[in-house]
Amino acid sequence: MRLPGPGSEGQAGERRESSPPAYVLGGHEAGVAVVRSLGRRGVRVIAVVISPAEQASASRYASASVIAPDPDRHERGFVALLDGLADELGGGVLIPTTDESVGAVASNTQELGRRHLLACPPIGVARRFLDKQLTYDLAAELDVPAPRSITPETEDALARLVPELAFPCLVKPRESFRYMRAFGVKMKAVHDAAELRAAWREAREAEIETMVQELIPGPESGGVNYNALFVDGEPVAELTARKLRLSPRDFGYPTAVVSASVPEVLQPAREILRGLGLNGFANVEFKRDSRDGRYKLMEVNGRPNMSGWLSVRCGIDFPYLTYSYLVDAALPPLAAPSRGICWVNELSDPLSVALRWRRGDISAREGLAPYVSRHVFATFALRDPRPFLKVVPERAQRLLRRIWLARSQEGDGRGD
Repeated sequence: MRLPGPGSEGQAGERRESSPPAYVLGGHEAGVAVVRSLGRRGVRVIAVVISPAEQASASRYASASVIAPDPDRHERGFVALLDGLADELGGGVLIPTTDESVGAVASNTQELGRRHLLACPPIGVARRFLDKQLTYDLAAELDVPAPRSITPETEDALARLVPELAFPCLVKPRESFRYMRAFGVKMKAVHDAAELRAAWREAREAEIETMVQELIPGPESGGVNYNALFVDGEPVAELTARKLRLSPRDFGYPTAVVSASVPEVLQPAREILRGLGLNGFANVEFKRDSRDGRYKLMEVNGRPNMSGWLSVRCGIDFPYLTYSYLVDAALPPLAAPSRGICWVNELSDPLSVALRWRRGDISAREGLAPYVSRHVFATFALRDPRPFLKVVPERAQRLLRRIWLARSQEGDGRGD
């Protein structure tokens, strides 16, 4: 079945009925962007999710959705399901959009590659960006600027490290998704040795390996995304974007991003991706160090990223470029990307703006700027409203919890 296109959004490169389906693994913001990108081109898209609450399964551009076992906790079941989908719906293109699904597919490329095309590197490559310490080790080898990061294996090693540290610093997971699942945050900032020991022990008890990392000073707006499609070790399409706001502030996920030219990150981003030997799509994150003005490597994501719809809106349709290259061994024509377009997470950014404005950290004009500029939303789309409507109730409950927590912290004299 060919899905209807969204009219003015364009139908260039619409696929034939015989084109293989795309299996989009993961149904949150990154997955929604991939489903919409491919579905509007006439690709038959199947959303493979681990929970019916994941919003991509509600998209008009998903011809079907499948509930799968958790790829981290039940890898063999997840892989068996993907293999079985080739019998049921046909061999297609597997596109992981989460670290968990990347790990499962990368660990089983030989088996899955017999039936499907894989938008995923083999495990030898994937391990070096999934494990952040290995990424930083590679950065040191390549002389790519990055924060100092050390993985203490024992509490004694941690104690010996303390005199060398400058506080505050970060306790950061080597594998991000495990820490997020356990504690609901990407990392923790610690301000003294006692907080450091507590955060390290907490992660150790959850069997999560962590690094102690230098905190790169500077505003959150110093964060930059480099997005690229690499083929044979060279970028065939690139887009950079500046982060405007994160939630939680400074150490959280982006809530507002703007496409912009940031030439300073091109060379180090290309070097780290070549060093990884990564072919396909990747997102490399940097932060500008206010001490020396240099951009420092934060992490590499070898999968579609949360703000992926921004690239599509800017004219660089990475999901479709990836699909076309895997299916046709060719790329559709490319145009120069648009600049100055904002991506806004409409489900988390308003609260972030409200809290900052209330504290006097930003003006109303600064808070509203992404909304009055050319912009796209993370989930809401007039032509595809059901993913937004699906996720609103759960996010409303989360919002109420955050408001309650923020008020509690204000009562205790603390900030977020």
